[in-house]
Amino acid sequence: MRNIYNTLIALLVLTFWTGCSERSNDYSAIVPSINERFTSSMEYNKAHGYAVLKVPDGDYRIYVCSDTHLNRTADNFKRFIRLYHDDADCPVAVNLGDLVEACETYDFYAQALNETPAPAGKQDTMFVTPGNHDLFRNQWMSFKEHWHTSTYYFIVEVQDSVKTKDLYICLDTAQGTLGTLQLRWLRDLLESSRNTYRHIIIFTHVNMYSRDHTYADMSTLPLEETMELMDLFSRCGVAQYWAGHDHGRELFTIGGVTYIIVDTLKDPYPEPAYMIVHVGEKIENTFHGI
Repeated sequence: MRNIYNTLIALLVLTFWTGCSERSNDYSAIVPSINERFTSSMEYNKAHGYAVLKVPDGDYRIYVCSDTHLNRTADNFKRFIRLYHDDADCPVAVNLGDLVEACETYDFYAQALNETPAPAGKQDTMFVTPGNHDLFRNQWMSFKEHWHTSTYYFIVEVQDSVKTKDLYICLDTAQGTLGTLQLRWLRDLLESSRNTYRHIIIFTHVNMYSRDHTYADMSTLPLEETMELMDLFSRCGVAQYWAGHDHGRELFTIGGVTYIIVDTLKDPYPEPAYMIVHVGEKIENTFHGI
């Protein structure tokens, strides 16, 4: 009897973990590797190019949230959208991953965006990076359908001065690693860009450093990648590295690079918060409760 009971418990745990039970017979088969996702992203980028956003001058703001985990409600996320819509100096917002909580809920994410439209005359631009919740349980295909690419960059450029422009690079760390192809692409991009841009900022989901070990080996990047990235970022003048995942704020500087973990915006959550990045000749980060 005890063996039957233990078997039932194991099956329940497996069903909860994999989700979408009708497609969970082979959990590993529904998670493309990071190299496969990178290749798919590059194919899309090659066909569609990279975004260039124009701003009136060299001072602007970017609103950043993370770990929205949308499921049944989107109250905090909709408040966040309204806030950046109402800021005339904000050309773009960024979500650092774990966009949704459950299977097949990207339509709900898109619905939250549509229900909170930008004011007349303001373009609504939000960039995202995938988190682990956006990848597993057969989520990658849904993410790809809505967002198309998980490794890319965009440029913010002053309207009348092509010399003043900032580079924002999105990395896919949803499985806790950059992989060989993405790391090579990043290295080539940074080494060719360090003298071209005023500021270079990296954003992704998983942290390079964290005091939180809740998520075990997926909480931070592998040590070998971290060591190489530390050197690469310092050599190439990366200003900041934004991540989420741990649901707790951290901010520190190593080798001239500021590493930031942004709070969760999950609904409900005791103290949800987001970050505003004030970009000018210098960069200032402020954090705000929702």
